[in-house]
Amino acid sequence: MPSETPETLFVAHATGRLLHVRACPQLLGLDAPIVATPEQIDSLGTCVWCAKELAKDGRRYFDSVEQAVRTLDPSDEAVRATEAALGDVDYELVWVPPSYSYIAVGFKERAVAWIGRGCVMHVDGRLIDFG
Repeated sequence: MPSETPETLFVAHATGRLLHVRACPQLLGLDAPIVATPEQIDSLGTCVWCAKELAKDGRRYFDSVEQAVRTLDPSDEAVRATEAALGDVDYELVWVPPSYSYIAVGFKERAVAWIGRGCVMHVDGRLIDFG
């Protein structure tokens, strides 16, 4: 895995054998996945799901959070709740991965928040539940 990957990469625990992006399903439920060290980034492989995400293989971009949310839930309430949970997050890109399992918002190709069903997870670890 090249060191210049735009996403912050994580390992599930100190002896993790694969690299993951924060929204990887393998990291769900972990209170504090560990940010991968430069040595881990250079030596470990990437999980298959995350490799597709990082390669943008099938990634779909949207013009707005509203547009992305409406592809998953067309209700006005879903859009309002999502935008409120995002708060003042600074972003310029909106996309979904090939799995359509979440919506990501990013700044300069780096995800800064992930929108799941009924929640928003911010890059600083805050989880805002609105479901």
